[in-house]
Amino acid sequence: MWGHNLNKVLKGKDLPKSIYAKVGNKRLENQYCFTSDSLFKYVNESVKNIYDSDHALSKYMILPNDNSIVCTCSTCKAVGNSSKDAAPAVFTFLNKLAKNYKNLSFFTTAYITIKDIPRFKAANNVGVFYSTIDFQKGVPLENTKFFNTFEEDIKNWRKYLDYVYIWDYAVNYDNYFDIYPSLKVTQQNLKLYKKLGIKGVFIHGSEYEYSTFQDLKSTILAKLLWDTNIDIDEEINSYFNSKFSKKLANSLSNYYSFIDNSFFLNKNELSIYSGIGKSVKKYLDPKVFFSFYNEFDLHTQINKYDKDYLRIATALTFLKLEIMRDSGIGTYGFATLNNNKEIIVKNEAALLLDKLNAYSKSANLTTYNERNYQIDDYINSWRKTIYKYHKRKHYFYKKPFEVLSKLDEDYTDITVLNDAAFGLKDYNTNWHISSLDNLVLKIDKLQITKSKQITFSFLQDSKHHIFYPSSIEILDTDFKLIKKHNLIPDNTILNTKEVTIILPTEFDDEQLTKKFIIKINKNKIDGKNALACDEIIFN
Repeated sequence: MWGHNLNKVLKGKDLPKSIYAKVGNKRLENQYCFTSDSLFKYVNESVKNIYDSDHALSKYMILPNDNSIVCTCSTCKAVGNSSKDAAPAVFTFLNKLAKNYKNLSFFTTAYITIKDIPRFKAANNVGVFYSTIDFQKGVPLENTKFFNTFEEDIKNWRKYLDYVYIWDYAVNYDNYFDIYPSLKVTQQNLKLYKKLGIKGVFIHGSEYEYSTFQDLKSTILAKLLWDTNIDIDEEINSYFNSKFSKKLANSLSNYYSFIDNSFFLNKNELSIYSGIGKSVKKYLDPKVFFSFYNEFDLHTQINKYDKDYLRIATALTFLKLEIMRDSGIGTYGFATLNNNKEIIVKNEAALLLDKLNAYSKSANLTTYNERNYQIDDYINSWRKTIYKYHKRKHYFYKKPFEVLSKLDEDYTDITVLNDAAFGLKDYNTNWHISSLDNLVLKIDKLQITKSKQITFSFLQDSKHHIFYPSSIEILDTDFKLIKKHNLIPDNTILNTKEVTIILPTEFDDEQLTKKFIIKINKNKIDGKNALACDEIIFN
């Protein structure tokens, strides 16, 4: 029953409503009530059937679904549930199973809704996996601001349970092709876990999808779990020399050791949900990576039928495109800007997209992140964007402007709004997110005198509560309306769109003032509601 799989246990059963979590007066079918007799009956039967089929299957994982819903029905509240903490009901449930099967072990995770240690005793054959999801920032835990909290939590859980394990993470879930070279960071963390008396560690990777250098990572992480003192650099060298020709192995070993050391020594945080810009600041120096990519590429012809090589080639080509997309204009960008203020897309971008297409097909790779974003869609989005960008004028490129609205704490960098670097469907790269306020800019007319229109790029990603704006207004500095554009309501789940507004001409009644205001109004949707704007182009 590993992971969030109770739904599989319950599939095909005639389930009463009481099996689901109650919040207020409603039963919500995307979470369970852990004091439900029916839920216990079905899980209890499943444990018996699984164990009877194979007596080696002695450890069981019981988790709430992966969301923040907590059942607050009368029985769950009676055992101690609060509106945010389901631990009392879950441990009550585990204790009942543990009593029925004293020779088996039952685990849950300290994750999202399992927060506080219950006030009642846990059975001897009950354990917990403590999730590091809130602390995993690509820095050894002992060197972070989270260390004291983590240490205190582990000490308290160990007082409560004999079996305390760690659920750790080893990839960037927004981009499985981000190398995320965390071997030495993980080595330090494993030493810490051992010192704190942790019984064991599960390291969560990319599951069924490929992540860059996953075979290397799996091999070395497995060795680290046996011996936390191994020499990582030696193991990297040994691994690549066992897989590839000496020249290619040396190139791979030197580069991977370099980035693993850079990742370890750099104090910048890189969470397991991060855009390419943060990876570049952490370990992915474009100059070093582009040089390594060219060196690696020399081996393609001789390795064109080697699946391992082709998987790596797919990932590295994707990464190079991501660095170029994030860099925008310049040496490591996808384009240059000529004297006429025209964006000129480099030929290399099209060649790399062709390579990515060929490599991914040969390697049989189709997706690149946790949300199953498709490589084909990524390539098509790139091609559509650079087709629109090529020879498009950008009079507003890196020109100064003011933001009059409130900025979100993590989105204070307003330069992404006119740096010519474009966003795709991942909100982490090149998008400016506004959740606290509408986006309001003050612009000097002198900066954009040759412009005839403004083109905006927006993202809608309803899973992350990001929506297209409702309207865009051009105002004078007294907030008197000059022009307004209403967007047609759109129920798209995930996509991007461009919106173009023609600037007032000499024939219009209202004219642009010397300084004017652009106000992008968030969508009028109840609950969480953010706006994502990428590039504002005056052309």
